[in-house]
Amino acid sequence: MLWNKANAIDNSPVVPYTEQKSISTESTFSTDTIDVHRLRSILIAMVEKLTFKLRKEKKLTSCITVKIRYSNFDTETKQAHIPYTSSDQTLIKLALELFDKLYTRRMRLRLVGVRLSNLVHGHYQINLFDDTEEVIRLYQAMDRIKARYGSSALVRAIAMDVSRRVRMDMNMFRG
Repeated sequence: MLWNKANAIDNSPVVPYTEQKSISTESTFSTDTIDVHRLRSILIAMVEKLTFKLRKEKKLTSCITVKIRYSNFDTETKQAHIPYTSSDQTLIKLALELFDKLYTRRMRLRLVGVRLSNLVHGHYQINLFDDTEEVIRLYQAMDRIKARYGSSALVRAIAMDVSRRVRMDMNMFRG
């Protein structure tokens, strides 16, 4: 075995290294909808799931993209580049702002999605002006509960009705 290694003889298969560049989720509705409150709830639930996954894998994102598809199959996306983060509050706020900029035609929607890209390894950097010690401890406690009981064990109240559906969709779509 040593002689083979020393002479560059190795019969094991070559497995290329690939780094995950993005994570995403989207939800296609069984019936097209115009219910903005429900759409915003779905977006919040999606971002919560994706940010928990980011923190669990010790990754940060610097780009968020929101995607919508109208009932006539026109698809539009908007993205924002931000300092690296894995913060729920930052990414939820941005996702809702992007959605509000995107959804201008007031037609029924058949799909909504969120994508986090430009992923790097790292831990969340505390923002000196926006984050308090209580908020940081709250998110750490929430992550421990989600890690132990599942990512849907603890969600924002606005996302409760859609959280289960998003969990099922995320298992189907991997980015």
